[in-house]
Amino acid sequence: MPQLVSASSSLAATTLLLLLSAAATAAAAPLQAQAGTACHNDIIALRTTCYEFVQEGGRALPPSSNCCATLMGLTNVPCVCDYLGSDFDVDLDKVFYVGRHCGVAIPRGCGGPIEQKGIVGSFKP
Repeated sequence: MPQLVSASSSLAATTLLLLLSAAATAAAAPLQAQAGTACHNDIIALRTTCYEFVQEGGRALPPSSNCCATLMGLTNVPCVCDYLGSDFDVDLDKVFYVGRHCGVAIPRGCGGPIEQKGIVGSFKP
């Protein structure tokens, strides 16, 4: 009889573990969706308010107050940094210039490959 109790306890523990694992996975999915939505919204807002200040070509221009407000309100900075690294018509020197002008610290290496990790402060007007 003790073996039967032990086996049923083990089965109950395994079932509980599987249920907890499934619940954790289900709970993580909405968080990932929210992070994706936040990133998408951040990118659209930046493209709308800041693109003219960070696009390749031309000289650096001080960003507008709307651009600075958008930059200060970013909710998913790592995702935006990844996006900047894939957007070929954005000048990363200008990105850091805009960040400094707005008083927003852009993470070191944001938008760049490993060899650009030291790009902070490299802009020369």
